[in-house]
Amino acid sequence: MNQQKRLYQSIYVAIFFAQGALIPYMTLFFSQSRFDLSPSEVGTIVAILPILSIGVQPLWGMLADRTGRVRAWLVLAMIGAAAISITFLFATAYLWIVLLMVAWSIFQCAHIPLVDMMTLDYTARAKIDYGAIRLYGSAGFAIAVFMMGRIADTPWGLSSTFLLSAIVLVLGSIILRRIDEPGLARTTTVAPFVWSAVWNVPFVAFLIGGMLVFGPIYANNYYFGIYVTSIGGSTTLVGTLFLVAVLCEIPFMKVAYQIVAKLGTVNVLAGAAFISAIRNGWLALEPPLLVVWILAIVQGLVVGLLIPVALQFVRSLVSLNVTSTAIGVYMALTSGLATAAFNQLSGIIIEVDSIIGVFWMYTAVSLLGAALFLGMRRFREKG
Repeated sequence: MNQQKRLYQSIYVAIFFAQGALIPYMTLFFSQSRFDLSPSEVGTIVAILPILSIGVQPLWGMLADRTGRVRAWLVLAMIGAAAISITFLFATAYLWIVLLMVAWSIFQCAHIPLVDMMTLDYTARAKIDYGAIRLYGSAGFAIAVFMMGRIADTPWGLSSTFLLSAIVLVLGSIILRRIDEPGLARTTTVAPFVWSAVWNVPFVAFLIGGMLVFGPIYANNYYFGIYVTSIGGSTTLVGTLFLVAVLCEIPFMKVAYQIVAKLGTVNVLAGAAFISAIRNGWLALEPPLLVVWILAIVQGLVVGLLIPVALQFVRSLVSLNVTSTAIGVYMALTSGLATAAFNQLSGIIIEVDSIIGVFWMYTAVSLLGAALFLGMRRFREKG
């Protein structure tokens, strides 16, 4: 059992390392003068992954639910993303980049929902907190952004992000094959029953609030690098700040369920969303660099609480045999639709205003999400 736990932890390190090596630096990479792209074009490119996630993530979830072969689909998705990411090193024209992003995103968007489904099944059997495994993903992400921040300032440059991500995904797929998959006999279902989970009123309310809260959080991963460089920071500083933020996620993921036991799930979600709004608003005020460091810690607190609590909440709202599909829907709308919308909107705001305007927008939307979660709390109390 301990060996299996270490294998799951290793997979999270690999998947999130691969993301951390790419996502925070994508806007910086495609903003280089050699591409000659406008901010809105860059925003479109980085919006492709979350846009495709809207439809593709639920499809991956339904494939897993119907076949029970979660591990096999995840191996395929990791190998596919690794192979296609290498081709970005040869991309030059805007259309070519867009086509590559579409192909890469189809495989990339499967990683987190599928590994989360495997892990939730495992933690339920082994009586282990999901956060105790998921925090290794945060560690992998932190290591990647820190490493890439330093590598980007060397002659290797930002192009090395794609190569490093591909190598780690291949290694992760090899480790993944060693994980037991007792879920082959999971009960399957048909599409009408699967989608009935969405019509649960608390689930729908949570999805709307989640889009308003997670959209700015995920879009921040793409645009925080531009914010830091706009105030005079280097790519090394970008990586270091991400390292601080993600490392701070780990202790909060570790104690997330204890906090929920004391305060309640919806209260934790609403409180974290409100703190996220304060953090974005403070950044919009262009504070001194010392405050930016402190706000990186705050970001870690928010994400460390929101990710495990929200995922476990989703799982509690649906039947066991459609959890993969429900997780796919949840991620499609939060990391997909909402992130795509905020990525695109952020690029437009930069063109007409500045990166500061982007963080004011994040503030307003996060406050709306926090208010919706509070309203959901009242609904649940009355119900």
